[in-house]
Amino acid sequence: MKINSEWHLAHRMPKNATLDERIEWHIAHAKHCNCREMPEKLKEEMKKRNIKVPTKGKN
Repeated sequence: MKINSEWHLAHRMPKNATLDERIEWHIAHAKHCNCREMPEKLKEEMKKRNIKVPTKGKN
């Protein structure tokens, strides 16, 4: 899994991020970097909120 270092440096996760901020960050992360899967807890929360969960490899 290749990391997009440039994206990661420019888009840090906020300190003490809210759930909404974490979801937003991970959606952007899935579009720009393929270094790891989104945490399962966030995927579950996104499904509850009817937010499309990005599929790895289909950015």
